[in-house]
Amino acid sequence: MRYGILTWIVLLCTVYGYSQTKTVTGTVSDNMGPMPGVNVLVKGTTNGVVTDFDGEFTIDDVSNDDTLVFSYIGFVSQEVPVGAQTEINITLSEDTQSLEEVIVVGYGTQKKSNVIGSVTSVEVDEATNVPTTNVSEMLRGRAAGVQVNLGDARPGGSSNIIIRGNVSVDGGNSPLIIVDGLPFDDLNDVAPDDIANIEILKDASSTAIYGSRASNGVILVTTKRGKAGKATIDYHGYTTVQTLTKNFNQYTGSQFIDLRREANRNRFTGDYLSDENIFTPFELEAIENQNFVDWEDLVLRDAVIQSHALSFSAGSEKTKIFSSVNYFSQEGIIPNSGFDRGTFKLNLEQKISDKLTFLGIINYQNAKQDRETGGINFTTITPLAQPYTADGELQKFYLGPSNTSVNPLWDQRESVDETKINLTDVNLSLIYDIAPNLSYTLKTFLRNRNTNRGIYRTSLHSAGDEGYNGLGILSNTLFKQVLVENILNYTPQINDKHSLDLTAVQAFDERRNEYTQLDKSGFNNDALGFNGNATELLNSVRDVSQRRLLSFLGRVRYGYMDKYLLEATARADGASVFAKNNKWGFFPAASLAWKMHMEPFMQDMDAINEMKLRVSYGTTGNQGINPLESLGVSDNLPYIFVTDTGESETVAGGTASARLPNPELKWETTTTLNAGVDFRLFNNLFQGTFEYYKANTKDLLLDRVIAGSTGYDIIRFNTGEIQNQGIEASLTSNIIRKEDFSWSLGLVFSRNRNEVISLTGELDDQGNPIDITDANSGRRLSVGQSINNIWLPKYDGIYQEGDDIAGSGNPLAQPGDVRVVDQDGNGQIDNRDNVFTNTDPDWYGSITNTITYKNFDLFADIYIVQNATRLNPVLANGELWKGAINGIRTKYYTPEYPSTEYPRPKPDTHLHLFPFAVRDASYVRLRTLTLGYNIPRDTFSKLGLQSAKIYLTGTNLFTFTDFKSYSPEQTPLDADDPNRSAFPETRNITVGVKLGF
Repeated sequence: MRYGILTWIVLLCTVYGYSQTKTVTGTVSDNMGPMPGVNVLVKGTTNGVVTDFDGEFTIDDVSNDDTLVFSYIGFVSQEVPVGAQTEINITLSEDTQSLEEVIVVGYGTQKKSNVIGSVTSVEVDEATNVPTTNVSEMLRGRAAGVQVNLGDARPGGSSNIIIRGNVSVDGGNSPLIIVDGLPFDDLNDVAPDDIANIEILKDASSTAIYGSRASNGVILVTTKRGKAGKATIDYHGYTTVQTLTKNFNQYTGSQFIDLRREANRNRFTGDYLSDENIFTPFELEAIENQNFVDWEDLVLRDAVIQSHALSFSAGSEKTKIFSSVNYFSQEGIIPNSGFDRGTFKLNLEQKISDKLTFLGIINYQNAKQDRETGGINFTTITPLAQPYTADGELQKFYLGPSNTSVNPLWDQRESVDETKINLTDVNLSLIYDIAPNLSYTLKTFLRNRNTNRGIYRTSLHSAGDEGYNGLGILSNTLFKQVLVENILNYTPQINDKHSLDLTAVQAFDERRNEYTQLDKSGFNNDALGFNGNATELLNSVRDVSQRRLLSFLGRVRYGYMDKYLLEATARADGASVFAKNNKWGFFPAASLAWKMHMEPFMQDMDAINEMKLRVSYGTTGNQGINPLESLGVSDNLPYIFVTDTGESETVAGGTASARLPNPELKWETTTTLNAGVDFRLFNNLFQGTFEYYKANTKDLLLDRVIAGSTGYDIIRFNTGEIQNQGIEASLTSNIIRKEDFSWSLGLVFSRNRNEVISLTGELDDQGNPIDITDANSGRRLSVGQSINNIWLPKYDGIYQEGDDIAGSGNPLAQPGDVRVVDQDGNGQIDNRDNVFTNTDPDWYGSITNTITYKNFDLFADIYIVQNATRLNPVLANGELWKGAINGIRTKYYTPEYPSTEYPRPKPDTHLHLFPFAVRDASYVRLRTLTLGYNIPRDTFSKLGLQSAKIYLTGTNLFTFTDFKSYSPEQTPLDADDPNRSAFPETRNITVGVKLGF
């Protein structure tokens, strides 16, 4: 009996102990600190709480047998048995694998492992090491097949992006820019610190869903968004010093004098002329006083960049917000040039109900660009000059009182060129979940860009003093874009073996440009510049254009057992710019992929982690022409009548445009075949991609000059075909992967070949296809040649003593003259001896190294361009070889020291200087070198900081090239004005800090 009572007492105590509940507290953190908003749930129940702002939680009614589940978006969930614990503190780790697997594609996202088309992700953290607002430069060397060429190095300038070569001759070759799912006309409208992801779509399979807008590839940019729970404040600031970098020297004063003397040397006797017969009295005085000018040193300066970016991110499960303010200021190394930009961004996501979600994005930008003016030249201008008086005052006529040439510094001082830009973007979207796997999205977008430019030349300016009493030019450009998209997405759950994803889109896009320009003179004074009152209107221009695009598209994705993948896309676009019966274009694409590593016969191959084969084929279109080229338009031609009183009266009138309308104008189409393999090997030690592509563009949109007897000068028409084909490869090797030390090496390689396949079909007398010259681009097109070429005789060195000059194609030449090849051997050099030289590089690529050691990280980026060709206009200028202007210093030919590379200076113009000036523009550049230090959290935790990093970055530190210029991607003189120096690219040293609160 006694044992029975004792047994009951033990059983009752045991039941009571197991049924008793308790309260559990604790803190949830990540490697940055406490995490608010983490879900804490008793497994298998609805009993749960959310951590507070300090990452702390308290949960009641928990028994010893329970298990707590800790979960947060983007982090690996953890399950912790409670047992006897009443306090549980854990640290969540970021789910990096899931984050990397999902990438943005056209109209949605997709697992990276399931991507069939040619899509490349850019490492944003590495790309933002380049201190610039020119986001295009951030893409240089980051993705195979993406070529970035320097367009304008001045503050606020841009670069040209070409994806897989020029697919169009005259319709534009810039890729489509999509930011947060919406088309942008300029990639530089995005603040670099706001960018979360960049994906580049290259083949027709991935771009066809964007139809006519995507013939040149697509760049998808996703900006940062708020995350549930954890509130963060981030700051990024840096200061950059810019200095001149170049690959040539100019003649000093004494060297320039020797050049002039050599040019005027008697070629038969070898005697030098007296200086009085060579130089002007003003120049003789400068020589006597050794008064020489180093124009580069006089004009250029070191300049500073300042950047500050502050962002805030927070949210709950229903509301997420990200907001940022960015300010960027850049001085130009040429005085009077600079760029200032301020931006504001707001990304808002609000879950209104279980089925309805609202997305709102607002971008605002205010920018101001100042340009150097007056056609300033510091590259070829003579050093025998006097820009300042003895008293240090700037003087107008710097080459002496008898020379009316105006000092470029004078016109620079007496002029202003200012552009102000106001940009507002509003994007409002609604997402409605009709059913668990069916959603509808309404996306709207409104963009307004207002650009005001003011140019003023004072009454002292060389233009303003020609009877104008000041000259002002005011221009305003208003760009407005409206976009509405209706998107339907259906992802039915079939079974474990089959997956299906259906997308349908209807879109309307309207763009309108309004341009107004007023030219004024007769200003009361110079004090207010172009804002002052003027007495005379010299000219007025008004231009309005509009283009519309209506689109319907659909996409089907199908997967079987997650290893056989199929994707098909079709899009129909109607563009207002084409002729009445040719407005619509249809652009289909299909692609297949096979995850070979998932096959049973591959399971035992431990060396292969992933091996995916894919192939795609599809068509895109190009509508890159002016809105009215298929229609007949008129030009303004006012008529002047004389009345009976003898007064003249102007009456508005017009005449037919010089452009012949083409009612048959239609779409230019590009069809692309792409094959690729993605792989990861040896436990992810190596991962990369290899691709081959071939793209054929037909019905090229070209401008062609026609006979004046027709009453017109030019016509836009469709003809011919060009082809781009190439290979791309990228490889990343995680060479060392240890806790305190890691080293990864990245390689990117691209090779593209461009070729004209056919033209008009017309043949010459010998039965060869007739070349044509595109009137707009100036390109000479020839079957079998690249569209990017130079058509000149072939340079063959410098004539030397003893050469058979009489038997050459230039029998009147003398030793020291330029020699070219007489291709047909007829004893004379003419157009029949011209050959094509392809200017595109044989290949380009990059080598990147990323090294981390404890809290230090080092990043180095080497960019390579091989066998590019460029014509150097300074070397082609006959005035240089006459000693009339300064320029690129060379070891030129003299009888005493005969050069085999550079010609002999002489007083008359050299023949064939242009073939001689066609030069190799290959280069290797240490583009980026960054050293960073992540300050340990214990050092600053009391200040409320969660992270802190300081870094030092060098950009364009070293360039190895034979092309003599400020950059191997630009000539020393401005492409639009050969009398003005190009704005030099710079070497930059940056010190920056990143703080997280």
